[in-house]
Amino acid sequence: MMLRIVHYCWTWIKNLISIRAFSAVLSSFGALWLVVEITSFFFEGTEWPNVIRHSWHWFGLAGVFIASWLCRPHLSVSHKLNGRDVTIEIAIGDLFSYPGAIIIGSNTTFDTRISRELISEKSIQGIFTRKFYGGETQLDPELSAGLSALPCETLQGKRVGKSSRYPVGTCVRLNPKQHTSYFVALADINEHGVACGTFDGLKESLAKLWVFIGSRGMKESFVMPVIGTGFTRLKQTREEVVREIIKSFIAACSETTFADKLTIVIATQDVVKHHISLDDLGSFLRHECLYASFSRGNQQAVGTPV
Repeated sequence: MMLRIVHYCWTWIKNLISIRAFSAVLSSFGALWLVVEITSFFFEGTEWPNVIRHSWHWFGLAGVFIASWLCRPHLSVSHKLNGRDVTIEIAIGDLFSYPGAIIIGSNTTFDTRISRELISEKSIQGIFTRKFYGGETQLDPELSAGLSALPCETLQGKRVGKSSRYPVGTCVRLNPKQHTSYFVALADINEHGVACGTFDGLKESLAKLWVFIGSRGMKESFVMPVIGTGFTRLKQTREEVVREIIKSFIAACSETTFADKLTIVIATQDVVKHHISLDDLGSFLRHECLYASFSRGNQQAVGTPV
């Protein structure tokens, strides 16, 4: 929370010393001066125009105040998808503070043990496990039940984690504490417990995730982090991954409306560390939502698995 407040204040200060702030001040002065001119015209011959002219400093303060308000930073941006009753939002903050079913990126062996050698307690999966299950001993039985009927391969040799590997994009629905969540396999884990994923694997996982939710999930709001950018070790930037999530989700909405809202949450520390621009991502989101092109008839939507 403190980092979020510091980031908000620092961004606001930067906005106030930018060209954007200067333009906002001039715009405010222009609007206020227009009021003065109109008032002077209608009250010509009275003392009112002189009163206004002698109160110019109040107009100056009003202009600065309006400019400051216009330059305040935003912690979220959202747009409605053209042609669908679906909203897509990009937000900065804590993933678990937003309402909706949570989407968690996992590994193809669905390892759950929180340790220095396997699942970090600082990862989204680690935090989720502690928050909703107390530990992996409660998570494992429910996860295993969801995977029981799915095909997998058995890995040979000594490993830090589990030996049953499922295809990339395998999804499992969980219901901890009456809160729906989805685990989706993004990357393989080697025998040393190190995860490694690819951007193509991410695309495939996203496509399969939307299909899974569309066929087995409830129509509700969904919340997800910028999956694949942490311990999956994708080389792509977080902005690239956010854009891919948006494009994949819109493509999936071409076939069916399976969600009311999708919120992509970027951690505050990632915004600060990697200098992520919410304004730039917001412009991309607005363009994609406004000019979304949906398939017709039996055509297959872009981004869906073959």
